[in-house]
Amino acid sequence: MNTLKQLGMKKEWIYEMILSSFSNDIPHAAPFGVKTSDFKYVRLALYKGSHTLENILDHREFVINVVQDMDIVYDALYAKDKLKYGLALKINAPVLNDAPANIEVKLTSTASKNQLVAVEAEVVHVQSNKPCIPINRAKNLLLESLIIATRVSYMPEGRAVKLLKENHRVIKKVAPDSKYAAMMEELLIKFGFGPNRC
Repeated sequence: MNTLKQLGMKKEWIYEMILSSFSNDIPHAAPFGVKTSDFKYVRLALYKGSHTLENILDHREFVINVVQDMDIVYDALYAKDKLKYGLALKINAPVLNDAPANIEVKLTSTASKNQLVAVEAEVVHVQSNKPCIPINRAKNLLLESLIIATRVSYMPEGRAVKLLKENHRVIKKVAPDSKYAAMMEELLIKFGFGPNRC
């Protein structure tokens, strides 16, 4: 497997992945949303002043690790000492040993806006260690929305609709023009909130 498309990514969808980089010579990992518009470059947004952004700007190479299990995400946030690293094949950056796939990238551009810095990086190498599907939040948000819809009469007035509308907003952002966005819109219409009211 050597392309983002073969990995299962779709254009403009945002996937939850773990970015690994060097802080001097020490591996560092943190979760981020990653997307592509052409399968040759990836884009992500990082907060100004973040440790990860500093690493990317200093080293200009990093790895995007595809994750399947939430334990890696949890460890990257709250139990960093449990993470095990190896070295990337084509660049000077750490990879997560337990990640089923990883994407090696080189920084190509940055653009600053408000508190965020948009980062674009060229894909240098894609390595798959076992079959995996990159995590996109839309499917789970739709499932959660369907469950919420069955409980509307048991929730405080207006609470269900507020949750459903927020889920709709996020689904449209992370999986634009997807079947999940279409089903979410249909669900809102059933509750009297059509496209022009969402």
